[in-house]
Amino acid sequence: MSPETRLDQLEPVIGEMAAQLDLHTAQLRRANTGITTVMEIVSRQSDDITFLLKGQAQMRTDITGMKTDITEIRTDITRLTTNWTEWSK
Repeated sequence: MSPETRLDQLEPVIGEMAAQLDLHTAQLRRANTGITTVMEIVSRQSDDITFLLKGQAQMRTDITGMKTDITEIRTDITRLTTNWTEWSK
């Protein structure tokens, strides 16, 4: 087999391989773009979740304070009722 015949046989194979490499490169670029987009979205959602959890913790603290205030108000009402009952006798 002559060198020219060998080249004639290899040229279409190399051309097909190059076309497939170009196709795979384009697919990898699209996949990379998709992954980058997903990573940005996940990062934003993580920030949103962190914000919500901090808000929830603050609300729990506020509710605990309100429960304490309500207990103190009930105690004050009980004292006032008792004192009023004793004073009105």
